[in-house]
Amino acid sequence: MLRPFFRYKLVDGTTHNKTAAHTSPTANMEAGRRQALNWFSRIFPESFFESLKQDLEIIENSCIFTLPVTIWLMVLQRLSQKGTLATAVTELLHGNGRELLKPCRQVRENRISAGTGAYSQARQRVPVEAVRRVAERTFEQLHRISPQDTLRDRLFLLDGSSIRLAHTPALLRVYPQAENQHGKSHWPVARIAVMHHVVTALAMAPQFGAMYGPDAVSEQGLAEALIDRLPPLSVLIGDRNFGVFAVAWHAHSRSHAVLVRLTEARATRLNEGELISGTDRKVIWEPSRDDRRGHPDLPVAARIEGRLIVAQLEKVKEILYLFTTLEESAEQIVSLYKERWNIETDLRSLKEQVRLHTIPARSPDLVASELLIAIASYNLIRAVMAEAAQAINIEPRRLSFSRCREAFWAFARAVAHTDSPEKFEYHWRLLMRSLSQSKLPKRNRPPAPRLVWQKPHTFPTHTIKNHVQKI
Repeated sequence: MLRPFFRYKLVDGTTHNKTAAHTSPTANMEAGRRQALNWFSRIFPESFFESLKQDLEIIENSCIFTLPVTIWLMVLQRLSQKGTLATAVTELLHGNGRELLKPCRQVRENRISAGTGAYSQARQRVPVEAVRRVAERTFEQLHRISPQDTLRDRLFLLDGSSIRLAHTPALLRVYPQAENQHGKSHWPVARIAVMHHVVTALAMAPQFGAMYGPDAVSEQGLAEALIDRLPPLSVLIGDRNFGVFAVAWHAHSRSHAVLVRLTEARATRLNEGELISGTDRKVIWEPSRDDRRGHPDLPVAARIEGRLIVAQLEKVKEILYLFTTLEESAEQIVSLYKERWNIETDLRSLKEQVRLHTIPARSPDLVASELLIAIASYNLIRAVMAEAAQAINIEPRRLSFSRCREAFWAFARAVAHTDSPEKFEYHWRLLMRSLSQSKLPKRNRPPAPRLVWQKPHTFPTHTIKNHVQKI
């Protein structure tokens, strides 16, 4: 029998029976019906939004697009193929999320407009902090109820990327373009740092900032804020970009273990001698003068005791230089570092399936909201994938994210018209069966350097000299 991911344990950590003990039978029946007909309410109960509005002093009049409705429609946009405002509003008109609506006059008279103006204004009214808390909750609550028994359950992957933004005056002030001797580029770009759980692939709320200009931020600097929010006693895995003393010290000082790849030059200084494949020796990593110059807040006695492991994988010319504070064998350490490749497929899922390769929003606040809601949408799919994987006793990453997203989108549309818990359970079982049949084939591909496929251009490249406004 399939067990829904949140049937017995609510997102606030209490059990269903404990909640029922303090409410009337009628209230329990109605609350259970709402829960059965709306999966969104399982993760974000009404009490969460009420607390959020109180903390952020959000005042809402009687209207259609309240905070829960707006957040739900923003999730729908990210999960749909087109992702337009009209797509979200049309879904609401056809009942998808109707149980979230408050009984205002338009709802009572069934006069919800198909226009997108009111929804567009509602999106702009949502504070960025509210959306950030939504994204953080999807990770914290879902990760809290996932197994945390083994070393792999404590592993987290750290990586960085970039997102192209719309060319608007408001965004150019916050996210300046790249500039060189040939001039400025056209598109503003945001730099982003992400942290993903190895087993479930759940993503923490990312950190982001300008990639260029006087206020540009580094991926290492953004990573420190992510490390501060890691669960206790986590294990941080990072590539050479994060294999620097400042990042390792920040994680180590917060009682997290680290496993980072070093550049050959940094490993040579740390080893104080020739690097030979098979090396596994204890070392003490101390900050260099450049490290202290770039991070003057490092303590005078800052140092990390760990191990330097040098390994060369089969059929690969490149040598791995790994620093870790873990005590497992060198073979296990190398095997754990291989998990780092999962962050590349996670970023691909975010950019292709959740459409995060570019954000068309035209203001900095809306860019932040769109980015954070994309992470929340991604986590919701990952949570359902974890439930389906548990039912057939495989790891969640063995399931195809794209196929699971398509199945979940069909499920969300189907349950929008259900009128009984029995029908909901029927569609839920269909969803679990569809997800369990979305397994990826086992591939034994040899490691290879990253390659970028050039996209064909059907139109000439736009240049500044050709862009002349005719009067």
